Amino acid sequence: MSASLIADNLLRPFQLERSTLRGRVVRLGDLVDQVLTRHDYPEPVGRLLGELFVLAATLAGGLKFDGTFSLQIQSDGPVSLMLADCTNDGAMRGYARYDEARVAEASGTDVETLLGSGRLAFTVDQNQLGQAYQGIVEVSGPTLTDCMQTYFRQSEQLKTGLKIAVDRIADSNGARWRAGGIMIQRLAEETRDASSEEQALEDWRRTMLLLGTATGAELVDPHLPPERLLLHLFHEEGVRVFRPLGLRFGCRCSRERVETMLRRFPEHELDDMKDDQGDVVVTCQFCNVDFRFDDAQLAQLHRHIH
Repeated sequence: MSASLIADNLLRPFQLERSTLRGRVVRLGDLVDQVLTRHDYPEPVGRLLGELFVLAATLAGGLKFDGTFSLQIQSDGPVSLMLADCTNDGAMRGYARYDEARVAEASGTDVETLLGSGRLAFTVDQNQLGQAYQGIVEVSGPTLTDCMQTYFRQSEQLKTGLKIAVDRIADSNGARWRAGGIMIQRLAEETRDASSEEQALEDWRRTMLLLGTATGAELVDPHLPPERLLLHLFHEEGVRVFRPLGLRFGCRCSRERVETMLRRFPEHELDDMKDDQGDVVVTCQFCNVDFRFDDAQLAQLHRHIH
């Protein structure tokens, strides 16, 4: 297996033995490229959605759940909606809704310019237990990573260090999107004496300095496996890696689901939905696949109802 295949589309938990700090490293290759190119997002929108994908994977990797973890942003800016989610078994999907003219006219590519005023919501949908909201944070700062850092700083539960990169990397087939990130967290402990607390703070400061040396190029390098990157950054800390979670594109759309949705509409409303060819076309927001229904197929749907 080539190094590039080893390095891509995974979430690898790890621990730094010297400080017992835990973290996760994420590397996305053709997964994020597939999502961003299917919709041919403008580069600023693609970078923003790629960053949200890495955040969704790193945060999901720190939770125990059976279902789907999602990050959703709603805003009044040129990019009005973004969503990225990750299931407990590594299936990811996402999309962005944006105003093409406003994005083109935007004077910058930072979060404040592209999103304006908005909120980022964390949600866990448990397969058996239903929906449980985890939190909401105001969108502020030049990047989504900064927004998350603000959220974690305001939380008394854990300290979090985060470094993310999204970029296009040229290869023999052209320029492809890649993304990567490292998150390190220190869980709060209820009891700690003064000397051990000082040592813990020193461990944290040292680890954050080391994390800060990670470059964007290293985080997305297809020839630098995540394990080697961790050793490069933290070799003096003692790196223990755990079983990785493979990540993949996993849209949950299907023709059967679309049929179920269309059966809810009366026939006259379906007639209003028809395009110039006389068909009803439903496009999946996530994978950009069209589901087309002609008159005979629409009639068949309603025969199943009756």
